[in-house]
Order: sequence, then structure tokens, then C-alpha cells
Amino acid sequence: MSGMKSDVLVIGGGTAACAAAEAVLQAGKKVTMVFPNGGSSEVSAGSVDILGVVPGEEPRICEDYREGIRALLERYPDHVYGKCGGELDTGVQALVSLAETGGYRLKGFDGKNVWIPNMLGTFSVNALVPEMLAGGALIPGEEKKVLVIGVKGNAAFNAEAAAMSYQQYQKKLGGKADYFSAEIRLTGWGDRRKVSDGELADYLDTREGAQELISAVRTFCGNGKYHFDTILFPPVLGYVKYQELLAEIKAACGCNAAEVQALGNSVIGYRFTRALYRGLEARGAVLLRGTKAESISPAENGIDAVCTIGLTDQLHPGEKMTIHASSAVLATGGFVGGGIKARRTEVWIELLEEKLGGITTEVLDRNALSRSGQDFMRMGAEVTDDLSVKDEIYNGRLFACGDILAGHNFASERSGAGIAAASAYLAGKNAAANI
Repeated sequence: MSGMKSDVLVIGGGTAACAAAEAVLQAGKKVTMVFPNGGSSEVSAGSVDILGVVPGEEPRICEDYREGIRALLERYPDHVYGKCGGELDTGVQALVSLAETGGYRLKGFDGKNVWIPNMLGTFSVNALVPEMLAGGALIPGEEKKVLVIGVKGNAAFNAEAAAMSYQQYQKKLGGKADYFSAEIRLTGWGDRRKVSDGELADYLDTREGAQELISAVRTFCGNGKYHFDTILFPPVLGYVKYQELLAEIKAACGCNAAEVQALGNSVIGYRFTRALYRGLEARGAVLLRGTKAESISPAENGIDAVCTIGLTDQLHPGEKMTIHASSAVLATGGFVGGGIKARRTEVWIELLEEKLGGITTEVLDRNALSRSGQDFMRMGAEVTDDLSVKDEIYNGRLFACGDILAGHNFASERSGAGIAAASAYLAGKNAAANI
């Protein structure tokens, strides 16, 4: 079994893991990240939701997320933001800087949340959004004509249905835009009747694909009786050359253009996650991709993690390696990321070998979209004020952050990336100080 050493080991590959690693680097220490995949950030919307909703029987939308955090802490004094809220600005800026270094630019709105059109035909609330989405933000009271574009064969986005839904839904938010729709045909993939988001993004990364899309949109706009102020596209304008393509569309059509938001879209998740990785590697972080931490244990002056590298199945056991670090940060996600496991009614944290209890029908709201959220989502790791796990066997050298922490519900709060950034930065900073 091979081995290696690091000042701080970060277990996880999502948004929280990246923010924790950046905090370690800013403290002047060496950091190693281990992860089998990109975690929940690979299926994220690529935006930063700091706090959009204060949950409860009557959930309250937060126009100003700072005021929303104060209201949240009044309702839930033990909420995660109570421990890490002081690092919110620093943690978010760490993510913004990493992403920008990797070529992915995020735009904020001075502490305000904005409404971004999404693939479902409604609007999602966010604090920071990628520049590709920013141009589609709803501005209450603004009168404009918006064209929603779909691509024939791409069944993931129905432009006609989305435009009709935007038209109605915007009234709840004070919008006064007029939404129209069009479906264009691209021929670059031959006679196939269906094409996925990923295949479409691959095609639009080519010069041929980009030119065909620009020509089709420009022709439609030139033949119509309206001049559109904004054109909205599904989030498929390429994995790599998306910014260049959007700029060309704006120039060709003489108007604003943007993508709509998606959750679980491989294209946006790929852009965001790979930009964070590029930013970390540019700063000197060691990223061990395709590596799974199988177990962690206290060791002399630190933490040992037994990891498996590479493909594992019946024929491939993978290579075992032990990593020793002075401190470690657990950023493996919650129910979605896989850090918290559940079977039947039992819930536990796998790497901590910690049982969290059970889930019974009495504690579940049978309405899956309940506005007050599901209380069981607040289950997770218990930590001290410095975010070290309360299990004393680790001697204060193991920290936790992000969705694995107890006391918050990212789904009903619209707070996932903000909690990841704030808690991870604090965890990473304290882990680095423990060396």
C-alpha cells in the first residue's frame, strides 16, 4: 500500500471542498483533495444561492440575503450560518476568484437576490449567477420583448411551453415583459430525431455548430415583425467556447442574450466544476481525481485516510493508498452528495461511522414540495464553533463543512452554495491553523 503526506487533506470534490482547499492555500499550506467525482456541483446550476427563502409555514422570500440570514437565525438559532456567517463574504469571494481563474465569471448584485428564468418555465432566486445567465434576470416593471429559443430534437427544453409559463409566472414578481418562442432546426448531427444537452453543447463548441446556430437565429429575427430586446437559450451553448458564442450571438442579432438556468444540467455543472478545479491547480493544490476515501482514523499528530484510486469493480480492485495529513476537512456532501447515507429508516454518516437516527412517517411531510421543507434534511454532523467534529477521538483535527453539517435545509432555504462557501472557508482556515 503506497502512501503520501499533506498539510491538509480535503475529502470531497464539490463546491464546499473547493472553498476549503482555497482557504488552506490562502493560509500558505499544502492541500490535497481526494474525490471520485465532482459531487453535487456537477449537477448544480452553476450559481451561488446564499439564502433565498426563510422557511416556515409561510416561507418568506429574501430580496436581501443578509437580512434574510438575520431572520433565519432568529427562527433557528442553531443554524449553520450562526457558526460560519462571519466568513460568508470571504468564502464566497474565494469561490468567485477560483472560478474566474478557471475562466468562469460570476456576477453578484450587491447583496440582493435576483430572479433568473429556468428550464421549468419559472424563475429561480440567486445571489450570484454566471455571466451567461445574468442577461436574463427579471427586472420588475421593465417592459421588453423576450424571444425564447428551443432546438428541434432537444427534448429537455420546450421553448413554447417555457415562454407561456414565463409570461404568467412573472406577474407574481412584478415583471412586465412579453415572451415569444421559436424552435430552430440544426442539421449538424444528421437525421437523428433526438439529441441530448451534452451532444448539443459538443456540437456548438465547433465552428460549424456555432455558425449554424448564429445563422438560424439571425435569420429568424430578421424575418420577424418584432425587434427582440433579449434572446434566451437553453444552457447548451458549449462546454468550452460558450462565452465566445454568446458574444457572437449578441453582435449578430443586435440585442441582449442569455441562457436560462437549469439544475442537474451536465453542461453548466461541468463548466462550473472544471473552472474551480483549474483555479485550484493553478494555485498549487493537488487534486486526486477518481479517488475514494474508504476510511479515516486518528493518527499521531494528524489524520490517516485510506483511499482507493481508480476504477473499482469485480475485476478491478483499485490501488490502495494511505494519506497522512495534519488536519482533514470532510466535504462529502449530504443526502445528495453521498456523505450521508440512508437505508430503510436508518440514517448515518459513512466516513464518521456515526448513526444519526431514523426517519419515520410521522416526521415526513407527504407533500414532497412542502413550502416548509422536510425537517429530516436538517440531519447531519454535529460540530463545535470552529467546525471541528464533536467526536473527541480526532483531537480537534477533523473538520466538516457544507451539506454534511447538521442544522440547515438547503432545499427549502435556497442556501446550498452560500453555506458551502462560508462553512468550508472557516473549516479550511481552521484546519490550516492546526498544523
